[in-house]
Amino acid sequence: MRFPKFKTLAIALMAVGATGLAGCITLLPEVKPIQLYTFRFNPEVVDKPLAPTPTVAEPVDLFLNFDSFPRAAAGDRILTTEGNEVSYISGGRWASAAQGQFRDLLSEGFARVGSDRLRIGGQGRVTAKYRLDVDVRRFEAAYVRRKPSIIVALDARVVRLSDRKVVAQRLISSDVAVRKNDLTLLVEGYEKASSQAVVSLIGFTEEAVATAEAETPTAVATPQGPVKK
Repeated sequence: MRFPKFKTLAIALMAVGATGLAGCITLLPEVKPIQLYTFRFNPEVVDKPLAPTPTVAEPVDLFLNFDSFPRAAAGDRILTTEGNEVSYISGGRWASAAQGQFRDLLSEGFARVGSDRLRIGGQGRVTAKYRLDVDVRRFEAAYVRRKPSIIVALDARVVRLSDRKVVAQRLISSDVAVRKNDLTLLVEGYEKASSQAVVSLIGFTEEAVATAEAETPTAVATPQGPVKK
């Protein structure tokens, strides 16, 4: 006859436990999700489109050597600088590492607006006649008097692989002012500055290769005399 009392007590304890658990759940702080961003090659936002450059008579294979990226900006955090101070934006991140996204943007740029006479060799160093070394030096939102600008700067070097000669090198930089301190506008600035830098890089590379090819003497077959027996 005592079982009903135990049953009533158990139900009461379960109710108290459930109430306490519900209270714990409601006391947990609400965490605002971090917005993720990407950037891609976008020729439509480029201020200076690719200018006509000299072309080569025959297609030339090029090995794209993407060497380095600023360590502070290479990951998924969005880098900002002001003078010697460095910080990261708290409200958003890159969806994947910035270095990897820039590599994809670089390849897409050559594929979309590059000359078909300059081919990114699928076999890499094996078939390439030239190598393009790309070292990204700056990739940041730089603030001056609380006004942001996106700066993308890279060193480019074209090397002829037959004799390891550097045929051309240049520092390429793109600076895009952002009209107000808004995260979405900053990301758009990153895409624009990166796309502009890559377009300038493509133009430099095509001109350098065409000039080097024009200066390379063409091998002339030497007529052979009669074979002596």
